[in-house]
Amino acid sequence: CLYGGAPKGPQLRDLDRGVDVVVATPGRLNDILEMKRVSLRQVSYLVLDEADRMLDMGFEPQIRKIVNEIPPRRQTLMYTATWPKEVRKIAADLLIHPVQVNIGNIDELVANKAITQ
Repeated sequence: CLYGGAPKGPQLRDLDRGVDVVVATPGRLNDILEMKRVSLRQVSYLVLDEADRMLDMGFEPQIRKIVNEIPPRRQTLMYTATWPKEVRKIAADLLIHPVQVNIGNIDELVANKAITQ
């Protein structure tokens, strides 16, 4: 796992040992990409979980930078609890022939107010 708020050293050592799966926050992954300590050239799956929250937090530039490092022949999965205009735009930019799965009525899609994040 690559995430901010923790020392980079142990995370870099894990990468140096070799990995098949990387779970990362956008900011920390970009930091490590800039250090040239990881390559995304062989990534075949990109999963963006909580896409709406990442956009709310201002991570769109970091997400786009990461996507530009990954081969276009990838499968991208994007999960989001809400479907606002910003999420629709980045989905249109990043996804080719997307399949959209909705739970509930898409016209009334709202976040569950009983859940806190």
